[in-house]
Amino acid sequence: MTSILPRCILVLLIALSCQQASAAADEPVGDLTPLPESWQRSRRIEIAASETTQLLRLPLDTDFWMHTRPGFPDVAVINDHHQMIPFLIRQTPGLQSFTIPYLWTPQQIELLPEDDGALSLIVRLADTDPQPELLRIQTPLQDFEQRVEVTDETTTPATPLCEPTLIFDYTRFMDVRRMEVPLQKTMGRILKIRIETATAELESPLRELISTVNSSGQTEQSERSLRVRRPFRIDRITFQSTSVTQSSIHPEARPLEITEVREDPVQRTTTAEFLSDQRPITKVLLQTPARNFRRRVTVQVPAQHQPEKWQDTADGVISNFTAGTLSEQQLELSLPELRTKRLRIIIQNLDSPPLPITGATGIGPQYELLLLTEPGQSYQLLYDDDQALQPQHDLQALNRAIQLNTPTVTATLLPVVQRQLRPKQPVADSGQKLLNSPWLLGIVSLVSAALLGWSLYNAIRRLEADSQDPPDSANPTTPPVP
Repeated sequence: MTSILPRCILVLLIALSCQQASAAADEPVGDLTPLPESWQRSRRIEIAASETTQLLRLPLDTDFWMHTRPGFPDVAVINDHHQMIPFLIRQTPGLQSFTIPYLWTPQQIELLPEDDGALSLIVRLADTDPQPELLRIQTPLQDFEQRVEVTDETTTPATPLCEPTLIFDYTRFMDVRRMEVPLQKTMGRILKIRIETATAELESPLRELISTVNSSGQTEQSERSLRVRRPFRIDRITFQSTSVTQSSIHPEARPLEITEVREDPVQRTTTAEFLSDQRPITKVLLQTPARNFRRRVTVQVPAQHQPEKWQDTADGVISNFTAGTLSEQQLELSLPELRTKRLRIIIQNLDSPPLPITGATGIGPQYELLLLTEPGQSYQLLYDDDQALQPQHDLQALNRAIQLNTPTVTATLLPVVQRQLRPKQPVADSGQKLLNSPWLLGIVSLVSAALLGWSLYNAIRRLEADSQDPPDSANPTTPPVP
C-alpha cells in the first residue's frame, strides 16, 4: 500500500500540470481587431429619421484633416452597438467645366514674299483639323517687333480672323516675349498669315570708328552706327484649339496664413513660408502687386522623417505682363496632392528686384465619407489613433449603391467629444512575449512537476527501505571501552 502512494502523488501532480498548461494554452492571446475604445475623438452624425436604408454623404471638415493619418487607417464608424460599419472616403463629385488645349502643326505651308517687303504664309488645313483659336509663331530671334495679320482665304473678299497683332521680344530690356495671336473660329481650310517685315534693319551694337587728318595736320575721330539687315527666321507655326469638359472633382479655395517673407541677397532669392490646415492642396495661387516679371519658383514641404528639414515637391514659373493692351498673368503653381501644416515657396530673383509676396491661396479637392445607414440606428465617427490598423470592410453593397447613382442624403457632424480612454498597455518586446507564452509556461510547469514527483518518489522509497531493514541481533554493536 505504501509503495502505491508515491505513484499516485506523481500521477496527480502531472495531471494538475497538464490541466494548467491546457488552460493557459486555451486562453486567448489577444484580439487583433482594434476596439472602438482606442480612438481619441468621437463625433455623432446627425441624420434625419428614415424608415428605409439610406446612402449617407458626410462632408469632412478641418478637424478631421488635422487629426487623421494619410490613407485614413485611424478612421472608423460605429453604430449604437459599437459595431464597426463599412464606409468609403472619396473626392466630392462636381460639375465644374474647364477647357483642355489641343496643339497641332499644319502639314501644308507655302511661303510667298510680297512686293512691299512682307512675308505671307499660305496654310492649308486638313479636313480633320479642328477650328484654330490661337496661332503661335516660334522663332529663335530676340529683340524684335513684328505685326501679324491672319485672314480666311476661302471667302471673297478674304475674312480677317484677327486685328493686326504685335508679336515681340524685348530681351534687351527685360524678359518679356509674346508670340501668340488670338483668332476667330472659322470653317475655312485655307488661311493666310501675313508678317509685315520679312527682313528688318537693326542697329548693330558695334560702332565704326573713323579717323581723319585735317588741313592743319590734326587727327579727328568720329563714330558711325552700323545697320544690319536680319531676316525674320521662323522655326515653326502651331495652332491651338480647346475642348470643353466637366470636372468630376469639386475644388475649394482657402487662404494660407503667411508667417514669414525674407530676402537672401547672397542666393538672390525670396522665401515665403505659410501655414496650412492640412486639408488637401493641389494648387497654390500667389498674390503680389508686382508687374512685368517672370520668375522660377520652387515649392517645398517638411521632410517626412525629418520635419526640421525641407524637401522639394514641385517647381514652376510665375509671371505677370502688363503693357498697353497686353495683360497676361500666371501666378498659379500645380502641386501633387499635399496634406501639410507648413509650406515654403522659394522665388529665384537673380539680378532682378525682389518680388513682394502679400499672400497665397490653397486650392484642392473636397472629400466626403459615404456609408449605408439602417432605420432606427445612430452612428458615430471615430478618428485620431496613432496605432490603429487599416480596417477591412465588405464594401460590395456600398459600391453597388454608388454605381447605381443612388441619391445621397447629406448629414452633418456634431462637435468633437474627447473620449476618456483607458491607459494603453506598453507593448512587450519579443523576449517578454516569449516568457509570457502559455505553451512555454505549461511545459516548464510540467517538467517542474515531473522532477518534483520523481524526487518525492525516491525519498519515499528510501524511507520505506530504512523502515523495513531489521536490526542485527547476532552482532550487537558494542560501544568501545574507554
